[in-house]
Amino acid sequence: MENTSVHVCRYIRNPDVILSEEDEDGALIFNPDTDQVRVLNHTAFFIWQLCNGSKDMAGIVSAVKEAFEAVPEGQVTGQTEDFVNEMVGAGFIGTLEEREPQ
Repeated sequence: MENTSVHVCRYIRNPDVILSEEDEDGALIFNPDTDQVRVLNHTAFFIWQLCNGSKDMAGIVSAVKEAFEAVPEGQVTGQTEDFVNEMVGAGFIGTLEEREPQ
């Protein structure tokens, strides 16, 4: 019997990043490892909060679609993926990669 597994990548916020919630419209995050600051609008902050280690990209996209029903579905996937990938590249979000049995 062949042992097959599925590669799963979940996203998690960098624990060193400092969060400053400005108001209901967004937040500032600061990465002390790179001295970078990002201003997050309401949607970006929502996505950033979803990166708690329990969701893969499909789970994040699904939660965004559910929370922001007024946004055209075609835009949600691409913009969510772009944001998460940019945050990973800048060190604000990390990945937890594992193999799960199929």
